[in-house]
Amino acid sequence: MKKITFLTILFINVICFSQISINEIDSDQTGTDTQEFIELFSATPGFSLDGYIVVLYNGSDDLSYKTIDLNGFTTDGEGYFIIGDDAVTGIDISLGASNKIQNGPDAVAIYQDLASNFPNDTPVTSVNLIDAIVYGTDDDDDPELLAGLGETTQYDEDLNGNKETESLQLNNSGEYCTTEPTLRALNSCQPLGVFNTSSSSFQLHPNPTDTGYVNISSNTTGPKNITIFDVLGKQVMKTTLTSQRLDVSSLRSGIYILKIEEGRKSATLKLIIK
Repeated sequence: MKKITFLTILFINVICFSQISINEIDSDQTGTDTQEFIELFSATPGFSLDGYIVVLYNGSDDLSYKTIDLNGFTTDGEGYFIIGDDAVTGIDISLGASNKIQNGPDAVAIYQDLASNFPNDTPVTSVNLIDAIVYGTDDDDDPELLAGLGETTQYDEDLNGNKETESLQLNNSGEYCTTEPTLRALNSCQPLGVFNTSSSSFQLHPNPTDTGYVNISSNTTGPKNITIFDVLGKQVMKTTLTSQRLDVSSLRSGIYILKIEEGRKSATLKLIIK
């Protein structure tokens, strides 16, 4: 039964993280907004974006104001894809010179759908929705956008009073923090672990990692039995850790499920190798 339960968790995690996500958004800058961008991320580098679209929603009427067709594009060798203003360095799709991504309350959504199904002024919908963020710059919540996209939180780019110099960045718990932009780089606000299956407070960092190692710590100091599985459920590593650092240099880029057991405590975490 324990094995079946673990494999079920593994299967759910693979589904949730096998596609693309909205990794970062910066909708407001000092003066004329010429550096707006939306950064997508795929845990698998070079991920085909065929069949996906990005839809921008206007909070004033809860209708779409722009649809971006991603057919023919792929994420880069690190898993990133950038949509933004002309002046944004290294953009993959240009939106124009300035003021193309509204400041809020507004929303950005990824769908697995045809662009022709989302002409301008399409009502907000969760049909074929892959990921979404409802955001603002010190604005009142937009309940219609939140409900229509199945979201519960409207994120504030002006949370720290620095909306012109900060962006919204996804962390591993599926929430967004507000901090200085990290365009085409690891977000600054990654929490230390995700998908804990107990309250044992295991911490995993850096995650994602491109360093060849991760640190695993908890509120106790006993040896930790570590088992790592690939997305097909195949065991790719098993070891006992007596320090915090785990060598993962033998693993290829991709998503893994890391199981930790320490005494009677256990946790199942998602590990991303870049």
